[in-house]
Amino acid sequence: MITASRNMWVSLFLFSAGAVTLPVNAAQISTLSTGECQLMTKAGVISVTAPVPCQRLRKVTFNYRDFAGKAHTNGKLVVMDAVAPYVGKIFDELYKEGFPIHKAVPIEMYDGDDTRSMTANNTSAFNYRPVAGSNSLSLHAYGAAIDINPLQNPFVTFGSNGNVKFSPVQGTRYANRAQYRFGKPDSRGMAETVIAIFARHGFQYWGGFWDSPIDYQHFQLTKDMALTMSKMTPAQATLFFQRYVAWYDSCSKMYPTAYSHYKFNDYVEYLKHQLSVKSLHTAYSANPQRVMDAIKLQPVRSAICVKR
Repeated sequence: MITASRNMWVSLFLFSAGAVTLPVNAAQISTLSTGECQLMTKAGVISVTAPVPCQRLRKVTFNYRDFAGKAHTNGKLVVMDAVAPYVGKIFDELYKEGFPIHKAVPIEMYDGDDTRSMTANNTSAFNYRPVAGSNSLSLHAYGAAIDINPLQNPFVTFGSNGNVKFSPVQGTRYANRAQYRFGKPDSRGMAETVIAIFARHGFQYWGGFWDSPIDYQHFQLTKDMALTMSKMTPAQATLFFQRYVAWYDSCSKMYPTAYSHYKFNDYVEYLKHQLSVKSLHTAYSANPQRVMDAIKLQPVRSAICVKR
């Protein structure tokens, strides 16, 4: 008993010191309980008018290390069902690579207030809300976007008078996006270092690519894709996203520089080309079977992987 007790205290000490190494492939996917859905509703994070109901959402629980190197087992994000396994893979890879995350709790802990969540440097995903400064629904409202380390990756807007605003305001210290600078400590936790990991698992669109605003913390699917998946059955959306990720993998092997040179056509563009349509979600609404038949066919990899 004395030996067992001593071992227990040693283990606790190592864990508290952040010295333990947790399993890399440990992300878990679970449905949301009735109580969790009620909590989200009470916090204003979801409502009956949301394009993705609570039954279509999944909780991804994952391991991560904070900026002090301490290991945590309680990272949590809520996302759409079809993307959840891939989000788990993203955060397993981030843990493996030693990418630090300050914290990750569902945004109902902040009553759905994105500003409070950003100020707390909280990594988050689902939130039924509009895009900041507009009436258009955010991709977060579909569980199809992730914001990571908002302090290190601020949301930057530009006023007509030339003023620049950083959200959170403390993010101004990360205005210079160089990870390594002469005479300065290394900047850690910045999204630029993990773009490829997100892209490999389906989140190929990064807000840091935008001109105005610039949203360094933000990774997403396209709106057309999110709208389409929200109209699909879970099984259809799962197959669609599997094809989407496989398309990126195949195109990356055929044209290794297509994505890094920002000349990549994603699987949605391929499907629109095959179906001769301008909008995939409109095509699905008009004829779901036609779209699903196209998805079920094995894609023909060609130069359409690359923008001309």
